[in-house]
Order: sequence, then C-alpha cells, then structure tokens
Amino acid sequence: MEFNATFLPTDFSENKLKILSLVKLIVQVKDNNGTIVEEFQTNPSEKIYKISTLLTPSMEVEVTVLSGEVVEFYPVVTAL
Repeated sequence: MEFNATFLPTDFSENKLKILSLVKLIVQVKDNNGTIVEEFQTNPSEKIYKISTLLTPSMEVEVTVLSGEVVEFYPVVTAL
C-alpha cells in the first residue's frame, strides 16, 4: 500500500506536523524547483515534528512511506 501526502505552506500555522503512523515516514521540504531543502525520517513512537525551514509560498512539504516499510494502516498526517 502506498501513501503520499503533500502540504502547502498555507496549511501550517505552527510549522509542525502531527503524525500517527505505525511505520517510518520520510518528510521532505521542497522549493519551487523540486530541490530538497530539508529532509527527516519519522519514528512511530514520536507524534509531533517541527519543520526547521521557514516555509515560503512556493514550497511544498511531502510525506511518503520509507522504502521497504509494509503499510497495514494508512498514516494520519496533520499540518499544525
């Protein structure tokens, strides 16, 4: 099962993500050229993640499942 979620800067008020997932995810902040400016991996035991990059209107935050992870339940990802 695949999982991909994309968030725009306007979705955030605190520059944080709340993630409920049984598997590890990859979070990537990309600029308007698709260049990764920040990337980190989540851990199923943690729920809140701060995005260090100051998001500009042309950026996107993408959340995907780490390669090799088996997804039994879709993760719940919320922009805060």
